Amino acid sequence: MSFSTEVKNEVSRLAFETKGETLSFLAGLYRVNGSLLYNFENTKVQFSTETNAIARRIFADIKNLYKYECSIEVVKGSAFRRKNLYKISIESPISKKFLEDIELNADPFFINTNDVPKKLTQDDSLKKAYIVGSFLGAGSITSPDKGYHMEIVAGNSNYTRELGEILEHFNIYPKIASRKDDNFLYLKEGESIADFLALIGAYQNMFKFEDIRVFKEIKNNVNRVMNFESANMDKTINASIKHVDDIEFIIDKKGLDYLNENLREIAIARLEYPEDTLKQLGERLEPPVGKSGVNHRLKKIHEIAESLR
Repeated sequence: MSFSTEVKNEVSRLAFETKGETLSFLAGLYRVNGSLLYNFENTKVQFSTETNAIARRIFADIKNLYKYECSIEVVKGSAFRRKNLYKISIESPISKKFLEDIELNADPFFINTNDVPKKLTQDDSLKKAYIVGSFLGAGSITSPDKGYHMEIVAGNSNYTRELGEILEHFNIYPKIASRKDDNFLYLKEGESIADFLALIGAYQNMFKFEDIRVFKEIKNNVNRVMNFESANMDKTINASIKHVDDIEFIIDKKGLDYLNENLREIAIARLEYPEDTLKQLGERLEPPVGKSGVNHRLKKIHEIAESLR
């Protein structure tokens, strides 16, 4: 089961406290997912989803609101679509009542889905319910094992922008992009996605998401430290090889006594401890010498070696 499906299953089980929240939820879901099938005798509202839990949730909410049982058609999966598709339909006159309740005109020639309904998003609880519906209708979240990406496909640009403004009200700031003829808002930062999961009430999956996110950050930090230390080790080794080469060249040409006492002392220490850093090398001297002092002496040895070469 995908991470998106796990989140949707969890959120589908949430109960709203008021009729207004339920209508806001269904309105958000319908605006991004629903369709209107119209003829002169009947106006049919239809939802489509591949998630069984969402289909059952729509059925239950419509029944509680209107004492009406939707019809559900199950379209079996195929080679092109592995999952079953659930089509939940509401017939007249309940469909017209439903459209009025979510602030849409039942006339297909005048229906307007370009704006977020103001009455159904006038307070925080209604806004949250609307976002929940929007996500269940056309949202997805990538598994945190693979990366950080959440999106809601919202259709036209004006509606997508207004939907984004609702999220901004909760200090979640999505970006907007387009794909073919659809606009969508998305989040790419792990912290923002965790905040979104908390907003829609997916706490179990939020904790799962955060556990994976924290583990990945710790792992990345450890890798960065190891890479940094490895790079420093390589740098130390390469520098040490050059130091030893200079010292051995001077010994071969002039002998160790060619160097003054300070340079001779550091040369002997470097030959004996080629793996030491400059700081460690300086601590072996008597009296100890700081890193800059050691570096200065080794540079002098290098200059002497170069002059002899």
